[in-house]
Amino acid sequence: MPVLHTVAFKLVAATATQITAAQTSLAALSEIPGCRWVRFGETFTTERARGYTHQLVAEFESREALQIYATHPAHLAFITTHLKPLFDLSSTLALDIDF
Repeated sequence: MPVLHTVAFKLVAATATQITAAQTSLAALSEIPGCRWVRFGETFTTERARGYTHQLVAEFESREALQIYATHPAHLAFITTHLKPLFDLSSTLALDIDF
């Protein structure tokens, strides 16, 4: 059964160039086995977002594929390079549902 993975982030500080680089780097995440697609962007519903500014959404073939993604070197590099410098990861909200 497919899995939908969503993660909400709170921006700390970033330039437009840094955000664009993060979005461009998503292609590497889509290459992880079992990952069908990944999207990342800024919310336009700020009134009800409770401080969350950006969201990553991805679809995986299965729960097992999500587990592979979680520890995959490309995913860990994306976190280190693009997420840690820009977002407050202590407040990250992640939800996974069977889809």
